[in-house]
Amino acid sequence: MKKICSIILVLTMVLGILTACGQDDSKKTNDGTKDQGTASNNDANANKKTAEKEREKLIISLDKMPEDVKLARAIEEVQEMEKYSHVDFEIHGKEADFLTTMPITVAGGEQRDLVAVAQPILQQQWADAGTIQPLTKMIESLGLDFEKEFGPYAANAMNNGEYYTIPHNITKWALYYNKKIFDEAGIPYPDPKVPMTWDDYRALAKQLTSGEGAEKKYGALYLTWPMFWYGEAIMTLGGGQHFYNEEGLSNIEDPAFAHALQKTFDMMHVDKSIPTHADVVISKTKPTAFMNGQYGMAVQGGWILSWAADKENYPRDFEIGIAPMPVDEGTTPKTWGIVNGFAIAQTSANPELALEVGMDLSRLSAQYAMAAPEANQTVEQNLLYTGMGDKLGAEGMTTEVLLDIFANPETAFLTEKVTGANAPTYEKVINEEVEKFLVEEQDLDTTINNIKARGDKKILD
Repeated sequence: MKKICSIILVLTMVLGILTACGQDDSKKTNDGTKDQGTASNNDANANKKTAEKEREKLIISLDKMPEDVKLARAIEEVQEMEKYSHVDFEIHGKEADFLTTMPITVAGGEQRDLVAVAQPILQQQWADAGTIQPLTKMIESLGLDFEKEFGPYAANAMNNGEYYTIPHNITKWALYYNKKIFDEAGIPYPDPKVPMTWDDYRALAKQLTSGEGAEKKYGALYLTWPMFWYGEAIMTLGGGQHFYNEEGLSNIEDPAFAHALQKTFDMMHVDKSIPTHADVVISKTKPTAFMNGQYGMAVQGGWILSWAADKENYPRDFEIGIAPMPVDEGTTPKTWGIVNGFAIAQTSANPELALEVGMDLSRLSAQYAMAAPEANQTVEQNLLYTGMGDKLGAEGMTTEVLLDIFANPETAFLTEKVTGANAPTYEKVINEEVEKFLVEEQDLDTTINNIKARGDKKILD
């Protein structure tokens, strides 16, 4: 019996020891450093999995925009942002026949997220066709304020009462003049701050015109671009949207259009201070023609500055001056131009992500802008015209002068394109009829009546 009790006692002690050992092991599991780290790692992994976003692909089609240095830099930086570390960016640069292939690609259901929209007529066309999608609800849901971000340029992002683009680069026009031709004519240079009127411009062009044949120097450059005749009209009316009346039909019967068209005709055929439309078509005159020294003045966008600074490819024996665009009346500076931007295709895999990336591109592009203003108003554009001012300052086009011409907040900015329903086909009608008038194939009344009749049909199609 004693032996049995001894065995039981030994077993009890062993069990106790084992139990005690079990209790000790359990305590180490809860409090031990090694086991505590395992638990923490498990928690961290769980949190990481929760926080980790699924990988996504974002396809950005920018056509020629990557040639823009500031945008190229912005694209590079966006791809390195931590918040987009889960995104695989696929950047498409210049594409053959982009304007045709992009709508076909989207119509075929192929993923495209951010796409470049180079000008307002294309923006209207793609909005009407459903190639790009409205952004207004997404902008609201993300808490974005386009009025704050883009100021007066927010309006350029709208079609049919909806935001369709994220505004990006701005082109603005100015008056450039050949100082040598002014000096030879004994005429003072244009005021660098107070704009002349279009009537002054016509009179000045006539004074600057001299010579005949190959030696002829014209008072001003004319190109077949339609704003060269209708510019004064849209300045009077308030922008290219006024090619449409309150009913949404052709507004070509507004006297401002006939006035501007007749003045252009008279400068060609009466004053002979600008080349005729036919001569420009036949000679295939290019925008760079101003650099050849045959024109006293030229109205064009800021791109002339690049040619002026490049004396190797555009050699010249004259200095160039710059002044505000002529205006319809008064002394308030006005200019016209376009605002291009990024839109979100209907086939975007993640429209909100595309919008967020587009906003970052607009802000970064503004930060690095040097040769042209950016639409984003929340970022200081401290580099603007610094390099160009260094190159052209000796001719009087200093950084301060260029900022005053192109970035003066007091300057009224007008949309230069025909902006409204079926704008491409309506504009085609306008161009066809206007050309007949400028080459003396039909009179002014017939031109206006034909544009009204044909234009209304195209607008209603």
